[in-house]
Amino acid sequence: MKLSAYAAAALVLFSACSTEAIETPEQVVMNFFEAYENGDGCALADCMSADALTEINLYIERLRETPEESSVYLNSIGINLSAEELEDITAGDFVTTLFNSEAYSEQLPNFSDTEIGHALVYGDKAIVPVTTDNGQRDLELVFENQRWKITTSGMGFF
Repeated sequence: MKLSAYAAAALVLFSACSTEAIETPEQVVMNFFEAYENGDGCALADCMSADALTEINLYIERLRETPEESSVYLNSIGINLSAEELEDITAGDFVTTLFNSEAYSEQLPNFSDTEIGHALVYGDKAIVPVTTDNGQRDLELVFENQRWKITTSGMGFF
């Protein structure tokens, strides 16, 4: 994963200031794509805002309404989850399960050559330009609970 010279310098300077420093928007975006590449749904979910996680959590809640039927359906499309596992699964664990399912993982785009640009910060919002093989898009972040998080509108890559 490539990082622009400005973003790399900001990361070095920012991390040198304090061991308890808040991650920069660029760091959060880098963590997001690293989690994606590693199939780590929990780390990926940790980079997402509460609003961005809402859709995943709503889907999980719908699955929990009929856990036996949901399990049969999920297993039929290659996502191996039992009714019991659905009871306690978190958004991060669900995403990890998706990443590790053969059916879903084959459809995921490749972001190995992603370039992360310099963030533009406007108060509690930030825009980070990201360039992939499919072109350049902006990820929107919001400062939430003392951390930068990727918003729903920033999820346009998927």
